[in-house]
Amino acid sequence: MSGVSEEALQGTSLFRDINTDDAESQPTEIESMCMNCHDNCVTRLMLTMIPFFKEVIISSFRCDHCHWSNTEIQSVVHIQDQGIRYTVRIRSKDDLNRQVVRSDSAFTKNLELNFEVDEFINNLQKLKDVEEGFTLVIEDISGNSFMENPVAPQRDEAMTVSHFARTTEQDA
Repeated sequence: MSGVSEEALQGTSLFRDINTDDAESQPTEIESMCMNCHDNCVTRLMLTMIPFFKEVIISSFRCDHCHWSNTEIQSVVHIQDQGIRYTVRIRSKDDLNRQVVRSDSAFTKNLELNFEVDEFINNLQKLKDVEEGFTLVIEDISGNSFMENPVAPQRDEAMTVSHFARTTEQDA
């Protein structure tokens, strides 16, 4: 049991905005073992809120001995009632200029090429240069992914957001 009273916690949040001037918003450091060389090291953890998205835990580990490192962002929210699908029509390089948060359960695909992103690494330069328009889809059965609307609060004419019911197999 913590020594902090319930009254002291009311109105406060464990998840704080990132602010370099606020000492309380700095990462928490905990001693941990390197999974590569088994030396004692430090893991840095920060509970924060991604604007227009969700609460997350950011963790960072680096071993000074063997130089192994690992950085992760983990969602701390539950699986949503419905999955989510972001579909955006890319017509110019400006259409690529948007923040994307993709959960572990999401997949990304390009409709014109008809296969998942990981399969067309060799074609990334053509996509990056937007030599031809294409449609990018991020589908997440957990409902915890996010794609920024760069013209918010106006409607993004290039993007549609839809929610869907998971299948029995996806719910398993």
